[in-house]
Amino acid sequence: MNTITLNIIFFIVVYLLVFIFCYFFAGKLRSKSKDKDKKKRKNKTTFKMMNEGTFLIKRYNLDDTKINLKKLNFGIANCNALIIAFTSTFISAIDIKIYYKFAIAFVLLFALIYAIFEIYGRYLNKKWGKKHE
Repeated sequence: MNTITLNIIFFIVVYLLVFIFCYFFAGKLRSKSKDKDKKKRKNKTTFKMMNEGTFLIKRYNLDDTKINLKKLNFGIANCNALIIAFTSTFISAIDIKIYYKFAIAFVLLFALIYAIFEIYGRYLNKKWGKKHE
């Protein structure tokens, strides 16, 4: 296998792992019902607001009543997975000294966070933004 194929596989694996962690563990709040009967006990899953969601709501003046937390957390998990997968794949693909890799990764990480969340925030503003009267 050539290096391009290995980098693509590495990107997909990292993307899926980060997405699964962000969406299923960081974005959900599990609560069990308080029935004492074990047959009636079900796990209820509710979504909680992620830190990035709070930032996006304040920064882009989104309407709290229109927001669907499941869709918001899905988009945030995709953004986080894309940022981390691209940064890790890019840094592992270049062959330079480790301290240069850390410096490039640091700059690339902050640039991608700003750019991707800016694009996602503008999309959300068109979708769930408050109307200026």
